[in-house]
Amino acid sequence: MENKNKKVKIVIVGPYPPPYGGISIHIKRIRKYLEKDYIEYIIYNESRIVEYENIINVKPISSYKKFIFRIPFLKYDILHFHSTDLKIHMLLGCYRFFGKKILLTIHGECWFSQLAKLNLVDHYLILLSLRNIDKIICVNPRIKEGLLDLGFDSKKIEVIPAFIPPTSDEIEIIQLPEFFHKIRHKHKFLVTANAFRISFYKNQDLYGIDLSIELMKLLIDNGYRDIGFIYVIPDIGDYDYFKKMQNLVKKYTLEDNFYFYTKPVAYPAVINMCNLFIRPTNTDGDALSIREALTLQKPTIASDVCTRPEGTIFFKNRNIDDLYIKTTETINNYEEYRAKIEKIELEDNAEKILEVYKKVLNRK
Repeated sequence: MENKNKKVKIVIVGPYPPPYGGISIHIKRIRKYLEKDYIEYIIYNESRIVEYENIINVKPISSYKKFIFRIPFLKYDILHFHSTDLKIHMLLGCYRFFGKKILLTIHGECWFSQLAKLNLVDHYLILLSLRNIDKIICVNPRIKEGLLDLGFDSKKIEVIPAFIPPTSDEIEIIQLPEFFHKIRHKHKFLVTANAFRISFYKNQDLYGIDLSIELMKLLIDNGYRDIGFIYVIPDIGDYDYFKKMQNLVKKYTLEDNFYFYTKPVAYPAVINMCNLFIRPTNTDGDALSIREALTLQKPTIASDVCTRPEGTIFFKNRNIDDLYIKTTETINNYEEYRAKIEKIELEDNAEKILEVYKKVLNRK
């Protein structure tokens, strides 16, 4: 049994903002709870962008090859990985032999499609590795079900959504750049959606940028001319596809209604400024932005690709007609839809994660 008075030491490995994606925001927010709980920690940041010189406990991973050999010698009790790189997952089971407690959070169902693309040897080695770590945290029940189907021990799996509430500073509209305020004054009704980075799943636009533009065209064509749509992509990634989407906006003459913002921004504040949030992804895990929108009492429309929080309005995945119907129904009955989500209370999952840390160290 561990000494309960001994200070817990934790390493977190994953992206730290910027860019502002679901995983990086989750790590940034859990950091505040670690400090509040007086836990000794360090975050190793795998993000390509480094803008946190004044944050003592966040360190860049300049070379993953060098970092993986340092891991066994880190003087910490728990190593909690958020990395989506399956090559890293292949090594996690090995680190237990060095007396480390190893945790992995799987943030999206696309993990299974990545696994399926591997050759038989790599597939086997990853499953062997992960079956030997202490805990896997799944952000939704379907990920747990998928792991059970692969033969994982249910006792080693926890289902904890990634959502940790935004701070009051994060939702302040006044902090937003003038770009957003000009759009707010121009339109009576604002819709927003976001992508961490342009990505593809099953050869389709994962974040549904194309669907968002098509939706805006249908709205304008059917008389909803006072609506603006803000699409936030802080890290473009695929510039060729982004140019294609910009050209689509021009083709439909939507320049005065559909706007891209391609810099890091406090996205909860953008949601707070807008009237409606849309999540048109064709695969997902536990989208923080959905829970942020519901917390801010903004009606939220999302694809039916996975389990979503109570209060979410579903549309059929990649079905523009159904997305249009659900959007117009929400706009036309806005106050009714908003009233439905006023009493929804979303859990703060940070405390659950801290309990998992205590559990793997046998501390009650």
